[in-house]
Amino acid sequence: MTEPLQVGQFAIVDHEPVDRGPNAGVFHGRGPADDRVELFIVAEGTTPAGEAFAGHVVSAMGQALAGLDMSLTGILRRLFAEAERAVADWNRKSIAQHRVALGVSCLVRRGSQVVLGQAGPSAAVAVHGGRAELLRPEPPFDQPIAGGKGPGPLLRRLPFGAGDRVVLLSTPALAEVEDEVLRGIAALPLEEVLPDLYRRVQHLRHQTVLLAALPGTGPKGGRAPAEDSAPAGGAVIDATGGGAGASREERLYQPSLFVEDEHQGVVLEARQELERVTPRRLPVAAPAADAGEQEAALPMAAGERRSALVRVVSESRERAERARAALGTGAAAGGMRPTWGAAAATAGSPPPPPPPAPRRNPRAQSFTRSLAPAEGPKPGPSAEALDLPLVDELAAERRARPNGDAPSAAAVTRETGLAPGSGSLVRVRSSMGGRWRGSGTLDRPRLGSYQLPPTWAVIMAGLAVLVLLVGVLTLPSMLRGDPGAEYSNLVTGAAQKLAIARVVDDPAVRRTALVEAQALLLKARELQAGDPQAETLFNEVAGALNEMDRVMQPSSVEVVASLDRFGERPVAPSRMVAGRDHVYLLDAATPQVIAVALADGSATAVYGEDAAAQRGRPVAIAYLEASDRGSPGLLIVDHQNRLWAWENRELTALAFNTPEGLVVTDIAVRGRDLYVLDAAHKVVYRYAQERDGFPNPPAKALETADLANARRLFVDSEILTADADGTLHRFIGGGVALTLSQAGIDRKLVAAETPQALSAAEVAVLDPANSRVVVFLRDGAFERQYRHPDFAGARAFAVRGSDAYILSGGALRRVTW
Repeated sequence: MTEPLQVGQFAIVDHEPVDRGPNAGVFHGRGPADDRVELFIVAEGTTPAGEAFAGHVVSAMGQALAGLDMSLTGILRRLFAEAERAVADWNRKSIAQHRVALGVSCLVRRGSQVVLGQAGPSAAVAVHGGRAELLRPEPPFDQPIAGGKGPGPLLRRLPFGAGDRVVLLSTPALAEVEDEVLRGIAALPLEEVLPDLYRRVQHLRHQTVLLAALPGTGPKGGRAPAEDSAPAGGAVIDATGGGAGASREERLYQPSLFVEDEHQGVVLEARQELERVTPRRLPVAAPAADAGEQEAALPMAAGERRSALVRVVSESRERAERARAALGTGAAAGGMRPTWGAAAATAGSPPPPPPPAPRRNPRAQSFTRSLAPAEGPKPGPSAEALDLPLVDELAAERRARPNGDAPSAAAVTRETGLAPGSGSLVRVRSSMGGRWRGSGTLDRPRLGSYQLPPTWAVIMAGLAVLVLLVGVLTLPSMLRGDPGAEYSNLVTGAAQKLAIARVVDDPAVRRTALVEAQALLLKARELQAGDPQAETLFNEVAGALNEMDRVMQPSSVEVVASLDRFGERPVAPSRMVAGRDHVYLLDAATPQVIAVALADGSATAVYGEDAAAQRGRPVAIAYLEASDRGSPGLLIVDHQNRLWAWENRELTALAFNTPEGLVVTDIAVRGRDLYVLDAAHKVVYRYAQERDGFPNPPAKALETADLANARRLFVDSEILTADADGTLHRFIGGGVALTLSQAGIDRKLVAAETPQALSAAEVAVLDPANSRVVVFLRDGAFERQYRHPDFAGARAFAVRGSDAYILSGGALRRVTW
């Protein structure tokens, strides 16, 4: 049977450490234990709202696992589709400020198969055979899950054996712990991984870490059989509790607890000897008093003569004597009958044979039960004749006392036959009505004896109920007030909001006032439709909002080339740059670099991953106009930090001096210089060009914590970056970071692509989630937006001169503004 994985986790939520965070989950599928799917999830949000929503997505994915019975890759695709559906449903119902985007890592295991799926900002460290590897999604799979039709998860099949483990963690830890250190921590002994990692990230606001490991297993030890372990010629202690013929009931218990008691026969003989002894009769009758004293002690009864009372007592005594005589005669005729449970024995007669031994009960012979002696049968009632007063005597005494004085203590002692000072057998009760003393509820009068409330009270209660009903029916309408007054207030408030929007200069404040005015007018429409004043205000507000939206259509959109039939898989570009005669696409699905000729639309693969040629997976591309080798060309950086140039239809390796630990996120070119973004280390490097490439050590053009979430880089007179959540940063002289506020825009950017310069004062950004191209001023204010039916599903965007190129619907299109 497959051994389940050992799981450990911790989380930091708002700077508070917890054992189990809301953004991590461990789930199990249906089926037998050796074929059951194990699912481990870690999710993170790209915004504070997304961080709070990630826990709901984890729960939805875990619930969806219960209904899936397919391959591991199929399960992962269905789970990520469920996550996209949940995010899309939330974003569709939320305003722009509350929309979310997520990154998710999922690890699934069934038997010996382990598959890792990642989408959006996420990270995992896999340790196999003592070697650790940091796994992060490559473009375009690093796009956050924002509710649009994304590329899906990046799937990796991981080898997994005894001693291997996988650490799933959210990306804030990558900014605090270097990749090499993180890999070293993951390869530590299993009990040291989480403590060491927590000490390094405990200052973060949000962090989630989940460890799934398969510990090393060895042969399980066991005890040898008893016959093999016994010494030669020695005695073998067999505590098996019966052999082959043992009953099923005996085999149900642990045999070693059933120990025979070698002194059990002696105990049985002693118990039988005690049973043969006749118990001694105890004298209980007191000496009889003479009739004169008894007669003197009896009290006088009201209404009766003393002689009658004496006669009743004498008759009772005679009947008691006759009963005692009859009882003594029967006992003498039958001899000394043994008491219950005792054997009869006479002097000189041999003792009776012992009773047969009862059937041995294995449960009664256990070691723990043998510590207490076995109890014999309980003795029955004795047949001894006791000198006790009869019922008639007690009844006569009771009849004689109703109205008389209380009997003295001496009289009670003589009548009951007890010795003085020995106490009474019966405690005198003050009330003989029952054996218990109640709370007095039985002595209360019945319900029918209660007096009904007065008539005036009934009338007042009815009036109160009537007033209550009338208030319930009429009070809501009174509180609502006059509908006409409410309508007038709504229209007046909308007019005030519209007046505020006309005089303020801040676009964000103006849009807020217009949206509030529109909401008031919509509510006024529900109360009263067709009012000319309200309709006029509504049209003015709608026109002002349309003017602020500034939705425009480009002059023309024409198809340059169709890439539907290029290659075996659909093209999924993560980068696009425009050159003089070609547009270059970095296809992350293949992976390769494709050149599309602008003249005839022909497409050619100019770079592909090739281990024999030492070409790695392409990571980023940039077009170099001013080349020291004579002609412009395309620069390509692979994941092994090698730099290649496509010039004059040839692929050439260039010199590239990379600092230790460099992780290339994106590249850009300005003039003759090459700029490299390393978001993991929060730095932008600048390389000076030489004849053979970029052999000299780079200079740090920018180093700031605002680069931690950057994924796209653009450089002209300033450095601009686009984060994974759509935030745009502009860095001016001295490394001062300015966040483009996007003030006045109707919906904020989500997963923006690389910014492109339209002019010295304007920057254009592709917003794939909303199928539009947005233009901002350099100060961050919203200027206008371009929408077109062909922009639906846009994946990449590039600008060269007055023309722009966009890839959507599997076709490369030229856009003229």
